[in-house]
Amino acid sequence: MRPLVIDSVQVDPPLVLAPLAGHTDRAFRGLVRHLGGCGLVVTEMVSSEGLTRGSQASREIASVTEEERPVGVQVFGTDPQRLADAAIMIEELGANLVDVNMGCPVPKVTRLGAGAALMRDVTRASQLISRMASSTSIPVTVKIRSGWDPDTINAREVACALEEAGAAAITVHPRCRSERHRGRAAWKVIRDVKDSVKVPVIGNGDVRSAEDARAMIDETGVDAIMIGRGALENPWVFRQIGDGLSGRKAWSPAMSDYREAIDFFTVSLEEYLPEKLVVNRIKALVGWISKGLPGGAALRREVYASSSLPEVRQVFESYFAVSAPSFTAVEDSLASALD
Repeated sequence: MRPLVIDSVQVDPPLVLAPLAGHTDRAFRGLVRHLGGCGLVVTEMVSSEGLTRGSQASREIASVTEEERPVGVQVFGTDPQRLADAAIMIEELGANLVDVNMGCPVPKVTRLGAGAALMRDVTRASQLISRMASSTSIPVTVKIRSGWDPDTINAREVACALEEAGAAAITVHPRCRSERHRGRAAWKVIRDVKDSVKVPVIGNGDVRSAEDARAMIDETGVDAIMIGRGALENPWVFRQIGDGLSGRKAWSPAMSDYREAIDFFTVSLEEYLPEKLVVNRIKALVGWISKGLPGGAALRREVYASSSLPEVRQVFESYFAVSAPSFTAVEDSLASALD
């Protein structure tokens, strides 16, 4: 795939870490950057109301580092001026682009008329993008779903309206709001959007390997691929996709690579979070990254039972002390070592 160009922002390789609430914080974005292969990272979504009203928590979510660039900040809201002001603040905080969430299915967001609810109000959605695009010099992008429900699949209509309003790129997650993350992503919807707009289209949904990435490209013609849950389970997925699309054998992490990734993540968290929150974030990461590892269930039990950082570190010491020539050969011994 060729580099993705969104106005003045070049994304090379054209692989994007999806914004995931509660997960794509500064530490995880830094980990993905450290492991390589990802061309753009995006923050978890931040409220335009909170950010523009001076919420420190919102400002923390929207804060980015030089090492992450290019980096986008995702924002949600319903008031055009609030979102325009938020876009200005996001630019001042150092982001390369601002992404508008029009796909979040969570009721506390949709009840406000934000997130996926905007798929039902094309006029307001367009007004938001128009006001933001005229207020900031960084690109304004949008992430949408197929539609609100199976009876209102309108991604193509929404995408065309957003392009006309000034959106610089559109990400399509081809499930409707009522499906959330269930069922197979309908890649045909991505193809429909790609065929209907001139701005870059980013495909999102059910890509966890180089084979999946190639299939999405062939089926939809997307300009880039965004990966969310697949990156939580396997933060090396971007590197592996790059290998596969380049004709190389996909790189596979060893146990030492898992240890190094967890250590890097932990140190990054310690730079800006108190111990209790560090432990909570480590538990969340382990819940995803340990799937499929030998003794993974036992590792999760031990980490979840830990209440301090020293306890968590001791669990990892015990787990990684066992040599692992192959995952299957040592599964029982690893589980026994932790039980």
